[in-house]
Amino acid sequence: MNVLLALGGGYTAYGLLGLAGWQRLPAPYRGHRWTGRYTRRLGVSWLMLGLPWLAVWALLRTAPPAWPVVCAVIVGVSLPSLVYTWALDRRYRKWTRRARRQ
Repeated sequence: MNVLLALGGGYTAYGLLGLAGWQRLPAPYRGHRWTGRYTRRLGVSWLMLGLPWLAVWALLRTAPPAWPVVCAVIVGVSLPSLVYTWALDRRYRKWTRRARRQ
């Protein structure tokens, strides 16, 4: 279960860096007027992934249930972040295509 602690801590730290504007972005997303917003929103998505993983680690540390239950819980707490990131990426890809056309 220490993997949850390490990954949750890493994702949370990267999310905090994203909120501060210090994330590595792919080349098509750099240099636009919305790049700062995109970086901060990516930071939020990393926090949405990391903080629940830390909470799951804290809850399951003392009495871990069976492995399938742990997997289901991890997937369940990760889904909101994955859906948010998917929607965010879809939105900004559209903006990038629009900027390239102009």
